[in-house]
Amino acid sequence: MLTAISRALTFERAAALPLVTTTGSQLIERAVKPTSGQRILITGALGGVGRAAVHVARQHGVHVLAGVRAAEKQEASKLPVDEVIGIDNQEEIAKLHDLDAIADTAGGATIERLLPAIRSGGVLGSVLGKPDAAANYPIRVEAFMAQPDASRLHQLASDVADGQFDVPIARIMKLSEVQEAHRIAEHGGLKGKIVLVP
Repeated sequence: MLTAISRALTFERAAALPLVTTTGSQLIERAVKPTSGQRILITGALGGVGRAAVHVARQHGVHVLAGVRAAEKQEASKLPVDEVIGIDNQEEIAKLHDLDAIADTAGGATIERLLPAIRSGGVLGSVLGKPDAAANYPIRVEAFMAQPDASRLHQLASDVADGQFDVPIARIMKLSEVQEAHRIAEHGGLKGKIVLVP
């Protein structure tokens, strides 16, 4: 997938964008397919895919709830969202109800705890496949894999260049350090992408 890079973006910033922005936009536009005013919870809202999903959902006039760990709520409050929910806090989860959709980037036990919050006929859009527990609820599940879309990538990269949203970079490392980069990524806890350079 090739597209022109805005002069406002460094090569490193541009390199962090293609997969996460494309996935985040398609999670909203192709899986959830929201209409203006709907209430949508986006899990993993601080991740690259989540940030892109938040941005695109806002473009569609959605009431956005950011789903993050309770320890991340303060950081997530800086996102352009209407509410921030600690999705590892059972009391906060219990207060969720009648969501029109969940755009999920977390999966596992987290999404299983959140399924009851989706209204009847609502949508679960997922980048992680259909959870088995979803069969127990009257909802539509749209699990997908991102497809190349150079035109949409160009638009999203322009939005990043204009400061409308960002995909943070945690580390820039040499390609020769690829094994160490994998080790760091697998360990988790990074606040952004790892970008490899020559």
